[in-house]
Amino acid sequence: MPTIGVYQDFKFLSGHDAVIIHRLHIGHTQLTHSYLLSGTDQPECSACHCPLTVKHILIECPALTSSHNEHFTASSMKDLFDNVLAQNIIDLIKECHFLSHYIILLLRYHLHRSQGNHSKAAV
Repeated sequence: MPTIGVYQDFKFLSGHDAVIIHRLHIGHTQLTHSYLLSGTDQPECSACHCPLTVKHILIECPALTSSHNEHFTASSMKDLFDNVLAQNIIDLIKECHFLSHYIILLLRYHLHRSQGNHSKAAV
């Protein structure tokens, strides 16, 4: 039977923040996975142009190293979710404005899609 690691009690988190933690834990967020349903290219990190994944955001991105160090130290996703308080992860996400970043990506996606639809109509 698969295991998902140590379970943290999320009673102290808002319902919204608990959903964010669960989505980060499984590695599937709208920001990092919406391209699969939309048929667009995988989004890239605007800082280092790597594929934008939950692991990249929470562990790997060199542009976020100072923010990571302020909120937690983790060498892997397992280490992060086993040993770091959920509130610290939420604080990083809020500090880095990933929710705002998602809105910008969504607007770009819709702009790109509408431009693509217009160019197809002209052909």
